[in-house]
Amino acid sequence: MISVVVPTCRRPDLLARCLDRLAPGAQTLPTDRYEVLVTDDGVPTAESLLAEKYPWASWGPGPRRGPAANRNAGARRARGEWLAFTDDDCIPDPGWLAGFVAAAHDGCRVYEGRTTCAAGCRSPLEHAPANPTGGYLWSCNLFLRKTTFAEVGGFDEAFPHPHLEDVDFRERLIRAGHPFEFVPAAVVDHPPRRLPSGWRLARTHESWLYHWYKSERRGLASPRLVRDVAWARAAAILRHPLGADTVRAVGSLTTELAGLLVRLPFWEWKYRRRFPARLTTPEARA
Repeated sequence: MISVVVPTCRRPDLLARCLDRLAPGAQTLPTDRYEVLVTDDGVPTAESLLAEKYPWASWGPGPRRGPAANRNAGARRARGEWLAFTDDDCIPDPGWLAGFVAAAHDGCRVYEGRTTCAAGCRSPLEHAPANPTGGYLWSCNLFLRKTTFAEVGGFDEAFPHPHLEDVDFRERLIRAGHPFEFVPAAVVDHPPRRLPSGWRLARTHESWLYHWYKSERRGLASPRLVRDVAWARAAAILRHPLGADTVRAVGSLTTELAGLLVRLPFWEWKYRRRFPARLTTPEARA
């Protein structure tokens, strides 16, 4: 049996669209082969929505400590041998679960599906975590044994913002000896979404420093982070035609970099203290 975990937080319209694709008969996999668990961090919650329109799905309150903790809460409720993760703003293909089932074999315990963005990003202020050829193991399209999820401890709930917790999960799986396979037939579409303000984006990058020092990366994190942010945002601006969003994107990038520069000294101090062993290795001193 497969337990489909759908974390949600104050997005009832998007959640409804996702659940429509997981309803009995919507998936080509027989209904008795999977359950759907919605774990809800929102206030107000989506409990009444599920009771009225999706009674076949199991609703449960989330811990309200971010999406990593919310996904872990859903996994703890799961009855299935396998866990399938997607997000409330995603649209699973009718053959999504059947694609994973057809690909699963005894030699592999972790699989990633193909994540598309059919609409495409039409502005430098839009983004979507597309994964058309594999290699990322995004949490919006993930399939693995429940025992393997428990073995590596699930998603790290200590990330200060919802950013990079699935990258950390992927790295821990590989270190634990669980490489993953790409399943092109297991498709989830992730429509583009608008980026938050530059000031809010700057705050999320604290997770980048947390991940850098936790993972024993070499040298200082700050120069690499500023370079990567500036390059990624500038590349998105240059990919799109000039327009009003170009001006807004340049302003957002300026605000994002300013917010980063203000916060980086404290974050460096904070995570160097938290992970002191990372500073005493020959690699860290290099």
